[in-house]
Amino acid sequence: MHDFSAYPEHIRKALASQVELSRYLGSQQMQEWAHLDLTMGQLKTLMVLAGCHDLTVSGVAEALRLGKPATSILVDRLVQLQFVQRTEDPHDRRRTLVTLTEEGRTLTARLRQGSIDLIARLAAALDPADLAAWERGLAALLAVAQTTNAEPESRQGGAPLAPTSENPLGHQKAGA
Repeated sequence: MHDFSAYPEHIRKALASQVELSRYLGSQQMQEWAHLDLTMGQLKTLMVLAGCHDLTVSGVAEALRLGKPATSILVDRLVQLQFVQRTEDPHDRRRTLVTLTEEGRTLTARLRQGSIDLIARLAAALDPADLAAWERGLAALLAVAQTTNAEPESRQGGAPLAPTSENPLGHQKAGA
């Protein structure tokens, strides 16, 4: 369970609602995802590749916070399943890029669209005033997210890391 005790009451209520909504959405998605013949690591790899382009195995490893050997095994299996391909970097022939195949793009788009469709059905059931309040709240939260660097407190100072092809999520490197 989550510990929201350090936050003010109004934030605790919003966080609890967000967690419950995420739990509901996740349970609905799991019905479709459970029919996939993929491991969780393979699915995570596909979703990282769907959100980031031109990644090397090292970049995928960084995004997943895994070692390169484990990530290479994941990528190899996804190549065998024809969801990803390894290609030579046209700008640097020493690098090999990992990209989704058409089948991989179709699968990840279908999984993402399922989430969007479910949220749209829930939103359509809202009272117009509640829907407008939800939209305003999301827009306000997005604006704050875009104008601040909400870094984890565990990072303890230092400039935020910008996402790159080798570090697509801007994670702090181990030992840095």
